[in-house]
Amino acid sequence: MKGPILGWDVGGANLKAARIGEDGQSEPKMLERAFPLWREPHRLPAVLVEAADRLGGARTMAVTMTAELADCFATKREGVAFVLDAFRTAFPDVEPWVYGVDGRFRSAEAARQRPHEVAAANWMASATLVARSFPDALFLDVGSTTTDVIPIVAGLVSARGRTDPARLRTGELVYTGALRTPVCAIVRSVPLGGRRCRVAAEHFAVAADVHLWLGRIEEGDYACETPDGRGRSRPEAGARLARMVCADLEMLGPVDITAIAEHVARAQVRQIANGIRQVMRRLGPACPRVAVLAGRGTFLARAAAEEVGLAARDMAEDVGSAAARAAPAAAVAYLLAGMADA
Repeated sequence: MKGPILGWDVGGANLKAARIGEDGQSEPKMLERAFPLWREPHRLPAVLVEAADRLGGARTMAVTMTAELADCFATKREGVAFVLDAFRTAFPDVEPWVYGVDGRFRSAEAARQRPHEVAAANWMASATLVARSFPDALFLDVGSTTTDVIPIVAGLVSARGRTDPARLRTGELVYTGALRTPVCAIVRSVPLGGRRCRVAAEHFAVAADVHLWLGRIEEGDYACETPDGRGRSRPEAGARLARMVCADLEMLGPVDITAIAEHVARAQVRQIANGIRQVMRRLGPACPRVAVLAGRGTFLARAAAEEVGLAARDMAEDVGSAAARAAPAAAVAYLLAGMADA
């Protein structure tokens, strides 16, 4: 396959794309944008075209997806077909290659026939790419919504789960992320005034508010909608965190908000560490002792790796920070390029 390659990771909340040149060696051009597919599914073809135009386009495309889980679709089969239809509408002269959980590419038509083989396969793409440089590692990819904990042993991806339900059971998928996770899904109570206080079971604040308040992300990194529709400044994030205990910034001060935020952040690290421990127990002595970190939430991945005693290596050192943050899009592009060269 000659010419540049566009790699796509189409999610239900975010779209990521990577363009690699003909040499396949230089750092890819990357694009990430928030796109709540469940709200405006009809806009997906236009969003794909816009993204391709911004990156420079390509006649060869590699696709992976998690968008099929969006609740605008009745089934994953429907979701996979919708995404493939969107690519056909956006790029009628391009036949995309679709990546599957078996680590293989197939035509769009073949993907349509066996949709569960391509649903939520993006983790396999990233881990397969990582395995080329780290034949023994735990790949920790903390995105805006979820965390992947993928073991790589003797150069092979050794995940037990191949579907989202199976991965949730095995600890290889932890449903917590650096931005979109509601605070009430992370903790049931927080410290307040020297005592514990239950939190409201409301979508008042998200993980992005926690990490913005603590200075772990910048305002520009808050790449999702705010729960209250207000801004992304630190005081506004603090107000949302105060609302988790049915209070406001006239009732709570910065020390109170920091205590709440630190408690929630520690709980997220524990959730990820528990997933890692489950994977480590299954592997036993064969479990690697190095964690390769990727995604928007590498600070969470690093803390979790340290908690379980793993050495940490940032994927960004090998592929660049933008590609590491949107690893699956870059991975499918590189993997397709490698298949062409084989």
